[in-house]
Amino acid sequence: MPIYKLQSAFTRFTKVPMSLGATGWWDGVPSAPGWYFIETDTPLPILEQLPAPAQGTKLYDISGRIRYNNWLRQNGLAILPPPSGGSFVVYAGEQRNLKNRAREHTHGNPGTGCLRLSAYPQLANHAWSFSYLTCDSVFPGSNGDKALRALGEQTWRGLHGWPLFCKE
Repeated sequence: MPIYKLQSAFTRFTKVPMSLGATGWWDGVPSAPGWYFIETDTPLPILEQLPAPAQGTKLYDISGRIRYNNWLRQNGLAILPPPSGGSFVVYAGEQRNLKNRAREHTHGNPGTGCLRLSAYPQLANHAWSFSYLTCDSVFPGSNGDKALRALGEQTWRGLHGWPLFCKE
């Protein structure tokens, strides 16, 4: 059954430290289709206070997304920071080109729907990581089929909970 194959594969993500200031941290991420998630140890109160991006951009409103997910938080369905502190997953997704998506989430163009974490200097002193898994490493020859990527994204979220920066 493919779901069990995905569930098993989700233990094999490759983790890359992100740099919110420097470019090129994403060079080791493959330009291949797959799944990814972003982790940080940034305290939730800091994330909740991030300013909204400028009007007219497609950049994600991080604090707005955290508010949007309030019901999930209150009912134990969202991923929250560990009570003792430490890293937690704030975003999970799928993409046709993992390297491009890694770059966009730190240094994206305002015309692209992305996090653009480098725009928030208050986040730079915290740890961030980008973990990825290519489709072909789980299903050789799949060529990153969009339905497979969507299934994997929702399976991951079903297994782990809803990341606070996700909206749909």
